[in-house]
Amino acid sequence: MSETDETAVPEETAASGAEVDAPPAEEAEALAVPAEALEVPVGVTHASVYVCDRGHRTFSVWSTPSSCRAHLNRRDECGRQLYPLGELPEQVQKALNPLKASKKSSKKG
Repeated sequence: MSETDETAVPEETAASGAEVDAPPAEEAEALAVPAEALEVPVGVTHASVYVCDRGHRTFSVWSTPSSCRAHLNRRDECGRQLYPLGELPEQVQKALNPLKASKKSSKKG
């Protein structure tokens, strides 16, 4: 066999191969993604992060949690007040990162 015989494709196969690869019109309509699926939802949701003064993180998507529900052991929950991560009171910031708080207080005085 020569190289041209191996790489040459008969004309009948090439013509019929194009028709076989293309799905029929009925199947193409069934496979098409509806326009509703491509739309971006109106109320885009995002997760909010809350932290208690012990450092337990709570993630919430739909509602605002009232208290920390992190488990201290099998039965007991933390139960402390939660604060949004971006709006931590100074007292909570000191409790969560005492090293940083001590550095800040040493610079002030």
